[in-house]
Amino acid sequence: MLALVPHRDSRLPLRAWSSSLFESGLPGAWSFPWVSPLALLNRPLSSEELKNLARALREHVNLCGGKFIAGTPTATTLPLLTNGGSHETHIFGPVLQAELPGNFFDKISEAIISRLSPLVLGSAILSNPSHGSSLSVPLCLCEKKIQIKSLPEISFRAAALANMSFRPLLLNGEWDGVSSEWKIGKLHWLPKS
Repeated sequence: MLALVPHRDSRLPLRAWSSSLFESGLPGAWSFPWVSPLALLNRPLSSEELKNLARALREHVNLCGGKFIAGTPTATTLPLLTNGGSHETHIFGPVLQAELPGNFFDKISEAIISRLSPLVLGSAILSNPSHGSSLSVPLCLCEKKIQIKSLPEISFRAAALANMSFRPLLLNGEWDGVSSEWKIGKLHWLPKS
């Protein structure tokens, strides 16, 4: 998958917020990295493709105020393919108040399986968010009476694009909905403004 990776200083408040979600009883709070998945890919992107996308994204962000700003937490659906079949999970976190330009993926369209929307900074995996991804507080959180602490203000200029692999860990061919492993490839930083 293609991921937007905020600078590590911007990820610190996300880590703290994930910790508070875990302490409140959300088991998937440490099951996804603090990045925003942008698209599922059928192959890793080359370094040159990532550099070109990083340049295009910087130009677009500069036209929209120069910063990525995180807003109200929500969930986004992430379809996954594994040896055990297909799975669907939901990534919960603050939504990025940024739209990718319509032609952003044109030069790599053959590599795209699906674009992800909304763009969410991963802070937790929800095993069953009930009724889809558009709810700002998915029903599974309400049903478990999980207290969501207020999200700290998060905005950042420094970010990178990278290939990312994400794999559910299966036990006897079944996924528990939260156990996973991931690897983030070489970071391709957006040029400075």
